[in-house]
Amino acid sequence: MVDPSPTITRRSLLVGAAGAAGVVVLAACGGSDDAGGDDAIPGTTGAGAVSDVNLLPIFPQDGLLVTGSEQRLPFTLADAAGAPLDDVPAELEFVVQTADGEDVGDPITVARRDQGIPTAYFPLLFTFPEAGDYQVAGSIDGEDLEPRAFRVSEPDAVQVPQPGQPMIPVDTPTVDDARGIDPICTRDPDCDLHGVTLTQALDSGTAVALIIATPEFCQTAICGPVLDILLTQQAAFPDITMVHAEVYKNPEAVDNVAEADLAPVINGYHLGYEPVLFLANPDGTIAVRLDTIFDESEVAEALAALTA
Repeated sequence: MVDPSPTITRRSLLVGAAGAAGVVVLAACGGSDDAGGDDAIPGTTGAGAVSDVNLLPIFPQDGLLVTGSEQRLPFTLADAAGAPLDDVPAELEFVVQTADGEDVGDPITVARRDQGIPTAYFPLLFTFPEAGDYQVAGSIDGEDLEPRAFRVSEPDAVQVPQPGQPMIPVDTPTVDDARGIDPICTRDPDCDLHGVTLTQALDSGTAVALIIATPEFCQTAICGPVLDILLTQQAAFPDITMVHAEVYKNPEAVDNVAEADLAPVINGYHLGYEPVLFLANPDGTIAVRLDTIFDESEVAEALAALTA
């Protein structure tokens, strides 16, 4: 059974975790050291790709989704080898189903998101009525796509904080006190979101945006420039305190970044994947959590709702 509250293993970070064909193995960030075969597409219900166009889930398929509140499931379209497609439609129609193919609710049309990032994606929003195994089916140009499978748990079985729950104070590194993290920012040049700790930000009485990402080691087509995406919104939202936290303590001290120790924020938030953006209300409760991929438009809308 998969641990419902996984942490990132030394092999599973998004630092170019890829198969021989360049498939980004997002599913490997669920905490297992077994990333699957090189030709497997994460989340398939069969033995691999079965058509020229495939749904590719860009989220951990186990240990993340819960019942009772709206969940965000980003998908992209990939070719038979698992590489994201450049030419995708403006919208996709999804159907959430039980593991045996029974529809759960009506079809949902989701608009494409691709502003400021290299890979277009479709963030499906859905509230699951009960725990269990599900799949998402879709179609493009009248052709049905192979469903992608995933698991939904009860909220108390997943430790990753959900919207509506309180943020977890962590003394993240700052320019004045690195707290053993070296470097405190792997962006080139360093970002300016290291002026206060997350704990100080939450105590400030302002809305807070916490982005956990390792930009130097997250340069695949899926794991795009998420830190830069948030930085584009600073001027528009000056009343939101923004904090960036790296994933690793010491990535430059080892030959392989996957051997580096993890920063306290990863264990504090029980994360088995990255990047992730937490947006918190002034009272410290999480308003939105954006996992793994997000573009300028989705981040701007979430920040605007935070300050509304």
